[in-house]
Amino acid sequence: MTLPLLVVLLLNGCAEKEKFIVYGPSQNGSEVEALIKEEDYVERSTVIHYDDSMLVAVQIKPWEKWKKTKLEKKLQKKFDEKYPNKDVFVSADYKIFYEANKIKKDQIEDNKLSDKIKELKELAKEKT
Repeated sequence: MTLPLLVVLLLNGCAEKEKFIVYGPSQNGSEVEALIKEEDYVERSTVIHYDDSMLVAVQIKPWEKWKKTKLEKKLQKKFDEKYPNKDVFVSADYKIFYEANKIKKDQIEDNKLSDKIKELKELAKEKT
C-alpha cells in the first residue's frame, strides 16, 4: 500500500513545472521567451505585459544565486537593448516572482494591473 503511494508522490515531485509564463496582451511572447531561454541560468520566469511596459520576474538556478544581482543586470541590459521603446523591469527576487505569479493566477483587471505593478516595483526597491 505505501509503495504505490510513494511512487506516485515521487513522480509528482519530478513533474515538469511551467517554466515560462506570459500574462497580458503580447504580440512578441515568443520573442521574449526565446530571449529568456538563451540564458542558461534562468530556471523559471513570469512576464507580465501591460500598456507600454513589461515586468520580467525570473528565478535563478541555485548554483547561480550568489551572483544574482549581476545576472539580473545582464538580463535587464538585454531587454533594454531589444525593447528600447518599452519600460522593462527585470527582477530576480523571489518575492517579485511570487507576486507576479499571483497576479496571473488572480486574473487582475487592466485598471488595477498598473497599480499592482507599481507596488511590485516599490517592493523590489526595499532592502529587507
